[in-house]
Amino acid sequence: MGSMKSSSSKKLSITLPQGLNQGLKAYAKKKQSTVSGVLQEAARYYLKIRQYETFQDELSAKARTLGIFEENDVGRLIKKIRTSNK
Repeated sequence: MGSMKSSSSKKLSITLPQGLNQGLKAYAKKKQSTVSGVLQEAARYYLKIRQYETFQDELSAKARTLGIFEENDVGRLIKKIRTSNK
């Protein structure tokens, strides 16, 4: 599970608190990886979480424009749509 180096990789220099650096080294050793590999995995995970949060924010805004503020509103809206389509 080591770091994946390819021609499109970019070498970066970062500063970490000593405790975090030691924790990353220990975790990488336990997972038979490198600190670089662990940080790559962490960065991918972080970006996916942020993408999910952005998507959730967009959907929440859309729901509010439809008058959906809580779960009960979904049922009410479905019932309203079904009734108007009869």
